Amino acid sequence: MPATRSRTKKRSTVPKGKKSAAPATVAPAALFMAAVCGGVFGLSAPGFDQWYLAWIALVPYLLLTVSSSGIKDAFLRGLVFGAAYNLVYLNWYIHLHPLAWLGYNEPESIALAVAAWLIVSLHQALIVAIVTAAIRLLPLTGGFFPRVVEERLCLPAPLVIPALWVLAENKILNAPNFLGVPWPMIEYSQYQVLPVIQIASWIGGIGLGALIVMFNTVLASVIATVTARISFKSLACHTSSSAVSQGLTVALCVAGVVAWGYSRLNVPQYAADTVSVLQGSINIDMERTKHRYTLPELMDRYGTLLAKAPPGLCIWTESALPAYLKNETQLLSDLTRASKEAKHPMVVGSIDRDFDGRVYNSAFGIDSDGRLYNAVYHKRYLVPFGEYMPNFAHYLPEWVQRLTNTPAGAGFHAGQKPVVLDLDGQKIAPLICFETLSPELCASSVRNGGNLLVNLSDLAWFHESMVGDQMVAFSVMRAVENARYFVFAANTGPSAIIDSNGRIVHRSIPGKVVVLTGKVRYNSERTAFTQWFN
Repeated sequence: MPATRSRTKKRSTVPKGKKSAAPATVAPAALFMAAVCGGVFGLSAPGFDQWYLAWIALVPYLLLTVSSSGIKDAFLRGLVFGAAYNLVYLNWYIHLHPLAWLGYNEPESIALAVAAWLIVSLHQALIVAIVTAAIRLLPLTGGFFPRVVEERLCLPAPLVIPALWVLAENKILNAPNFLGVPWPMIEYSQYQVLPVIQIASWIGGIGLGALIVMFNTVLASVIATVTARISFKSLACHTSSSAVSQGLTVALCVAGVVAWGYSRLNVPQYAADTVSVLQGSINIDMERTKHRYTLPELMDRYGTLLAKAPPGLCIWTESALPAYLKNETQLLSDLTRASKEAKHPMVVGSIDRDFDGRVYNSAFGIDSDGRLYNAVYHKRYLVPFGEYMPNFAHYLPEWVQRLTNTPAGAGFHAGQKPVVLDLDGQKIAPLICFETLSPELCASSVRNGGNLLVNLSDLAWFHESMVGDQMVAFSVMRAVENARYFVFAANTGPSAIIDSNGRIVHRSIPGKVVVLTGKVRYNSERTAFTQWFN
């Protein structure tokens, strides 16, 4: 009898009813979609002004996130989405070129401008990627209440995702200690939608940002519920009626915000005090390469503008007089005489130095009697590389360190406290340049007694770009948060006078030598946001 060979079947180790998990993969099509969606989202930025995109552009991003094959895939999708968004939003970095004033030739200048654009965009994209991985990792469900799904407690996505987004983007991962600059925040897209941004007086720009992310999350949740795709299940509600009620709830919330905003805008603004911005428009090439202005020449230029300004507060721009003002006897004498003769209280951007030799980017106050105010404001929020060199950067090549080229020569120290300038009985809270990004610093200046917010800026580094539009947008949000008129004074423009409801009442043309004049109101009331946001 022939020998028979026994055959044994290899047994599967996968339990019945379950499929073996496929290895996590990265789909190129998904990454391409993430890039497209991120780029479209970037068009909501101030300067492009497609504000409505902010309310819908996160929907495909969220669906791409929850349908990713794993944490790595989610991280990469978030990185690509965030990079595309920030490359569009931060396009003004390219306008750092030309950098001839720092001694770079054209190829070096272009390379440095592009490198800065890419590095900062990637830094911000990493924050989006971390948030994306966290969303993918957490057990989530649609609806505003947690519920048990497949024997696991799942958290409400419409609450968790907005909280994750704003905490990471606005606060934790964009903190100065991490060299973060909280620039491309979603709420600034709404700076021209006045009825919407009025809610910032209660919940701030950070709260408005959370509301926008919540709206996107609820839309994504409705889509996930209606389509019933297994890959979207972590955003889906357990029933269609729950999805509808969730959508109606957030729609009513937004409608309420808009209705309250309209009612706030109907309260008349009574502005009676004159303010003028002296926009000298000395671009960085003029200042450092084509013509190096002496202090008498600068005083002449601004003195001509001062003569055109009507009686009232005059705001000079950041480092309008790049010298140690207290040590320049003749310059200080000219300033105080001009102030006294024309009855112009003034806020002047210059440089200060303390007894220990520490140098500060500063704002000085001079009243209409020609007296220099004792207290000097020292800028608290310094720009990495632009105003100081982080410790690790001292190990970088000399040509990188050359980027810190302030009027002081070797970088500034940071101020430690808000200062209010009491000029002719009016309390003026100065801020300098990027500090308009910080709701904390603005609110602390108001709590310290500031009745008018002014920002002294020099945007000449970025030549003709949309950086000015974005700085004005930040100033609009700070005005609404604190119910203060906000005067944004930029050397090369645009300068703006903004009322306490965020209306841009007057705005200058960039690149023009001009005196921008308007009316403001000194307000002493504090908003809920000013009180709680510390």
